[in-house]
Amino acid sequence: MKRHVFLALSCAAAVIGLGIAARADEQPTRRGSNRGGVPQSDQDRAALEERLNNAWTSMPLEEKMRVMRLHRGLRELPPDERKSINERIDRVLKMSPQEREKLRQNYQRWQEMTTEERQRAREEFRKRRKEFEEKWRKEHPGEEVPPFPFRGGAPPDPRPPPPTQEGD
Repeated sequence: MKRHVFLALSCAAAVIGLGIAARADEQPTRRGSNRGGVPQSDQDRAALEERLNNAWTSMPLEEKMRVMRLHRGLRELPPDERKSINERIDRVLKMSPQEREKLRQNYQRWQEMTTEERQRAREEFRKRRKEFEEKWRKEHPGEEVPPFPFRGGAPPDPRPPPPTQEGD
């Protein structure tokens, strides 16, 4: 399971990286009702293909190898797990730039945490998730519990606040 979550996050990062690289030199384009970002006309598809080809060509060899390993790993997953990962990638791709930045900051914060801080964060998440599920089941009997909504978009930071200096 952990491998699949890592694979999903890695794929999302690679896809976002390709998308950012492909859009770095382009002006904002109009978007129709197609919110998934899939080009609808042949001209749009050709432009997207050209941008992606340019992004791929400019990638370092190590990055290309990483993307190919991720792609191979995705292909080898069972269909239901692959579908779940694709849904997560789509969710990331549909995020606003502000949401993506918050996701990047949360990732960075997680990387800077100690093992103990991560464990406390996991325990706090499980506790809050369990409370949320219990409340949901009482208020919505027979309905499936939705994904856990964080207030403010992120779990609380389990690290203690930095010490303040006297006189501040």
